[in-house]
Amino acid sequence: MPTVNYTFDSLYGTQGEGTSSINLTAGTPYTFALVNNSGSSYFTMETPSNNLLNGSTPKNTSGSFTSTGSLFPVISDYIAGFALPQTSSYTFVFTPATNVTGTTLRLRGTGGITLALSY
Repeated sequence: MPTVNYTFDSLYGTQGEGTSSINLTAGTPYTFALVNNSGSSYFTMETPSNNLLNGSTPKNTSGSFTSTGSLFPVISDYIAGFALPQTSSYTFVFTPATNVTGTTLRLRGTGGITLALSY
């Protein structure tokens, strides 16, 4: 199973904008393994606002989420947000309902979060 690793530097970006995702195929399960090596932090998957403003509104986070932890994410068709307590790890599986173009899905994190995305 291939894995793409994202560092905390890439998930934050130069000004908090995060990084693009890989392309996601509808109906394929993707495992997101998050590790928080710092204080309380958050991770989001989101359709950037410029896509929403220019009339292109891909429902990048529509689909099913299953988790192995006790965190309660906030999820809509356009954003999924996860608050991670200090020095914790959290794994969830996202199966998109539609094909997702990676350039229209931003992965963002604060603090010391790293991500291993397997498919």
